[in-house]
Amino acid sequence: MTAEARVAAELRRVRVRVPQVEAVLAATVDGFVLAQDSGPSPRGGPPEAEPLAALTAAALGLAFRMNEATGRGAFRELLVHGELGYVATYAAGPAAVLTLLADERINVGRLHLEGRRTAARIGELVAGAQRQPAPPGPGGPQPAAPPPPEGHRPPLERRRGPFPAP
Repeated sequence: MTAEARVAAELRRVRVRVPQVEAVLAATVDGFVLAQDSGPSPRGGPPEAEPLAALTAAALGLAFRMNEATGRGAFRELLVHGELGYVATYAAGPAAVLTLLADERINVGRLHLEGRRTAARIGELVAGAQRQPAPPGPGGPQPAAPPPPEGHRPPLERRRGPFPAP
């Protein structure tokens, strides 16, 4: 099973454990979707994964700068409480983030407990995928690969983030 498939399985598990979580997204810190899982939403469907990943990356950048400016250490989590529920974002290792969308009935302590645990597991999966060396090509030097098409995501093991390694 690939790292991205394992991340998707973790997202499904958190939604099963906490029914008030409507959608879950794992993304790289630069806004690429790793995996997402969502269920029925009373608000007409879940948000699209790519725009949510981009917004998560933007919010992450602001939170990172705020922590840096105020001397609060490395970014760990961000919680937004709106009229209809919560958006919680957690650092998932140095290269990924986890975002959960929960309805207003959720126990926030439970949200944090599950979010932190899941983020830690996703961070381990992403770090493991990044440590694996790329398979060697057959027979000697390979010609340069053509540039990727517009909107193409690099393989997980080649994505990096702004967080320092632990």
